[in-house]
Amino acid sequence: MKPFVTHIARSVVFIAAAALCVAQTTPPAAPPAAEKAAAPSVDDVLNHYIQALGGRDAIAKFTSTTEKGTFEVPDFGVSGPMEIYSRTGNKTFMTIDIAGFGTVRRGFDGTMGWADDPQGGLRDLTGDELADMKRQAVYNGELQMKDVYPGLTVKGSDKVNGHDAWVLETTIDDLKHSFYFDSTSWLLVRSDEEVKIQDGKGTAVMYMADYSPVDGVQIPHTMTMNSPQMNFNMKIAEVKHNEAIEDAKFAKPSGEETKPAEAAKPAEPAKPAEAAPGK
Repeated sequence: MKPFVTHIARSVVFIAAAALCVAQTTPPAAPPAAEKAAAPSVDDVLNHYIQALGGRDAIAKFTSTTEKGTFEVPDFGVSGPMEIYSRTGNKTFMTIDIAGFGTVRRGFDGTMGWADDPQGGLRDLTGDELADMKRQAVYNGELQMKDVYPGLTVKGSDKVNGHDAWVLETTIDDLKHSFYFDSTSWLLVRSDEEVKIQDGKGTAVMYMADYSPVDGVQIPHTMTMNSPQMNFNMKIAEVKHNEAIEDAKFAKPSGEETKPAEAAKPAEPAKPAEAAPGK
């Protein structure tokens, strides 16, 4: 999965969490901060990050990305296939099939954002939700983080899974966005993003792991969102770059809504065989 696209995955998973759990998601307690060292600048962190991924030229050569894998909800014991498509022109589409719930779809065609799930139906994205989708849809966003997330500052260092990480942070429209970069590998290993929910704000906390190279660029193959209520895992099995993806993939469906998954019906008991006449 392209590293910046993990924010799209985070967004869809957060929606699924609300539907399945109907509980506000809050971030796990922050671990103790690492001992202070000479803090790098925002440019230092982002330049190291781009280099760690494979370099600016390696990233810029991609014009489309297709990812396929598995979405898991361990707390509910369900899983299903997941697909993500993204392309230049800032177009993106993601679909997740959740066993016992249905299909969650979310897309952006470069101008218009939309979402579709069994609970909310097919709808247009507006306001803060649309603004967030626009940021998430920026293709090769790793190269444009200062533009996509203006006002980034270095907030110091923290621990992520026992390793020191430099934290970049900004607030956009009263919503905080934090990015954690491992101070040794310089890869993005965690992102915390506030989102507005019915009762106020919630924070989606995404961990990225199992980086391995695909076409010369490091890709995280495991993403986990943790909350006090439940955990979500996304495991990427296949990544392909520069394949043709038609515009229709990103367009809002025309009146077609996703229906809830039907529960399996118990088999009807067999009827007793009728006795033959005269017996």
